[in-house]
Amino acid sequence: MVMTPYERTRGKPYAETFRCPAGELCLDFCNTGQEARDPPAEEWLTSYADVVDWLDAAGAISRKQGTALRGAAEREPEAARKVWGRAIRLRESLAAVLLAKAAGRAPADEDLRVIEAEYARTAPCARLAPTEEGFRWTVEADSELDSALRPVLESAISLMTSERMRRVRRCGNSTCYWLFVDETKNRSRRWCEMASCGNLMKVRRHRERHRAAD
Repeated sequence: MVMTPYERTRGKPYAETFRCPAGELCLDFCNTGQEARDPPAEEWLTSYADVVDWLDAAGAISRKQGTALRGAAEREPEAARKVWGRAIRLRESLAAVLLAKAAGRAPADEDLRVIEAEYARTAPCARLAPTEEGFRWTVEADSELDSALRPVLESAISLMTSERMRRVRRCGNSTCYWLFVDETKNRSRRWCEMASCGNLMKVRRHRERHRAAD
């Protein structure tokens, strides 16, 4: 029996990104920082191994690539720690840019430069591979620590330079930083998930109306 990404990662804080997918790998990656942006800060990806495990579960890298990257991290723990730090910085810069655009604000130039720099830095890890439909990017350098960042960057640049960028939204709950692609025909989606933030905000509005009526 094939397990879903959520089932594979159940028990991990970042499993939530698979229970409520955002519609793009880069957005799911941004969403792993949800708790880190709302005090008290709690990082869901606490090591390079966590980043690799998350990418593996997301299907962004193969099992073989995941095994190779974990082995490389064990051989070079300090280098892996530095790449992990860059991954978190990339995530926060990417999230800042997308949250700004979703709110109709201009993103910070500094955050755009971080994305550009990482895209250029990881370019040697990428290869084009033919598929039945055309071509796709793959990660060629299995044991190159930097290659873990490449799938997220390819997803981000593809989204940011496409018409789908117009459909990127932030959850309507003011304490939720979850990003998603609104795929509804009339672009009416407001919540990361109706069962969580949607219901929470409904209850909140209901209580506010009752207080106002008293």
